[in-house]
Amino acid sequence: METLELEKIEVAENQIDFDFLAQNKDTQTLESAQNNDWIFDETLVVVVKTANEISAEFEICGKKMIDWVKLAGSGCKQKTIDDTEDLLERLKPLCDGFEYVAVLYCDTPLLKKSTFIEIMNYFSKNRMNVLKLSRGYVFKSEFLKTAKMLMSSSIVEFDTEDFVVVDNAEKASLAFDLLNERILNYHKQNGVVLFGENTIFVDADVEIEAGAVIYPNNVIKGQSYIGKNAVVESGNYIIDTIVCDGAFVCQSYLENCKVENDKTIGPFARIVNQKV
Repeated sequence: METLELEKIEVAENQIDFDFLAQNKDTQTLESAQNNDWIFDETLVVVVKTANEISAEFEICGKKMIDWVKLAGSGCKQKTIDDTEDLLERLKPLCDGFEYVAVLYCDTPLLKKSTFIEIMNYFSKNRMNVLKLSRGYVFKSEFLKTAKMLMSSSIVEFDTEDFVVVDNAEKASLAFDLLNERILNYHKQNGVVLFGENTIFVDADVEIEAGAVIYPNNVIKGQSYIGKNAVVESGNYIIDTIVCDGAFVCQSYLENCKVENDKTIGPFARIVNQKV
């Protein structure tokens, strides 16, 4: 086995841009056909950091809570501010140069990009000045500049799951389950075979090629990569590791490694910072 230096591991940052645009390919095709460039060009997304029991920096499925929210608004310019009583006054100086301002909160990590796009299209089609969400707001900038108070207007409901407020341990556990389910569904739609899904846990930035097979009781974390026709047998913990095409891994701990094509690892191997 060849020892590798950490910086030589071929795991690139952001291997997969994982925004859960849709839950199935048919929906994704329909969503993609609509031109939403105006949303990304004309909207400022302001993410509000709250002081809850579960912090904005708390990681769920490999991403911080606040980063899940930012991912939902990805493509738009973004600002992050702390939650304050004078939120309206904090927002006013930020809206110059934007047609719309969307205010999202860091404690809603289940918000999907598809829901954010649905919200913005609803706002535009109904020619609204302000839209109150179950957690957050959308403003027309010209209205926001002159607004005197945040009006307690009626709330428009979208996907209620998206706006679950994750502010305690029980809600954090719920968010983990739902996000992991979305991740696994994404990989299944892309041709990955999963057995025993309720015991497979995969971080958001993990990339898995079509034809790979993942068996029960596996944890795959960080910026790992699983190649075509690779088999990840039961009982592995894999973090920041490349498992190349056709490799077989069984009951092993792999961290910051590269497993070459068609190699067999395990059972009971512990390999850190190596190419094998």
